[in-house]
Amino acid sequence: MNLSATLLLAFGMSMDAFAASIGKGATLHKPKFSEALRTGLIFGVIEAITPLVGWLLGLLATQFVLTWNHW
Repeated sequence: MNLSATLLLAFGMSMDAFAASIGKGATLHKPKFSEALRTGLIFGVIEAITPLVGWLLGLLATQFVLTWNHW
């Protein structure tokens, strides 16, 4: 994956987390700083783990695909 693809992926994932955080924040009556920090941390950790899970699933799928692949 080249740099521009990595940056586009990072931008898209950050916008996803931002939109989810805005939605979560809109439901709070009087948000506290600790609640905002907790929300940001949760979404950040999930967004950081997501590519790793995809990579691991890709590694597992490689073995499955290689049974049919002739290259």
